[in-house]
Amino acid sequence: MNYDLNFKVEIDPLEPGKIQQIGSDTANANLVIRTSENEKLLYLDGACEGDAPLFLGITKSRGTQEHKLPVQSNDLLGGLHIYARKEEGSSLGYCPNETPLVAGIQFKVSNNATTGIPTEMMLALSDENGMSVKLIVDKNGNLRTTGSVSLGTLTITDEAVEGGTVQTFVRATYNGRNYAIPLYSVRNYKIP
Repeated sequence: MNYDLNFKVEIDPLEPGKIQQIGSDTANANLVIRTSENEKLLYLDGACEGDAPLFLGITKSRGTQEHKLPVQSNDLLGGLHIYARKEEGSSLGYCPNETPLVAGIQFKVSNNATTGIPTEMMLALSDENGMSVKLIVDKNGNLRTTGSVSLGTLTITDEAVEGGTVQTFVRATYNGRNYAIPLYSVRNYKIP
């Protein structure tokens, strides 16, 4: 489905039906699903009316299971961590020698949240030096990246260069109006 960028996500406010629960207010629990076959993974199988979505829910609170408290600015809310086996062994993750964390998508409450719960999404990836956040989408949909941004044949970097003369223009649209952004030649630059 194609949604515009302002598509509002709404969740049915009804209480969920019967819930199968592992763990309790006082006892922690983990769920491990093991398989040696690609097709035997964790699936969510839903039959819904219309375009009703199927979600995997994560609820984050501060405090304890007995006394849950609201989240605050900069709280990490949850996400998806990807581990990869680097050495022979039996670890399931959180073991930097055997199964290091190599990628993740993390959601957090934005800085200085005063009303509502504005959130950000962070994408972390590994390179030869370890894992770090490479992309952030903030509460307004703005992108911040550590790398270059490529759009078709245009690549934009944050590298400072010495500018020459205008070679061409690219079109940018702002508030429904088209503008021309000049592209200058670069002096004294060798392509790596």
